[in-house]
Amino acid sequence: MRTMATRIVWKVLAHAAIIAALYVAFSIALALGLQVHPMFGNLGLAMVAVLCGVYVYLGFIRRR
Repeated sequence: MRTMATRIVWKVLAHAAIIAALYVAFSIALALGLQVHPMFGNLGLAMVAVLCGVYVYLGFIRRR
């Protein structure tokens, strides 16, 4: 019973860390687009979209 609860806690923490990392990547992409060059911002947003898609696919759609 305890191992199941531990696994759930680790999964929740992993999802929270991934969402926080995606938020940071999104913020950096916006900063690049506003302060450096709009093309870099567009590339950054495209990468964030790809990373979000990979996260949704690996985290929710494809189950082990």
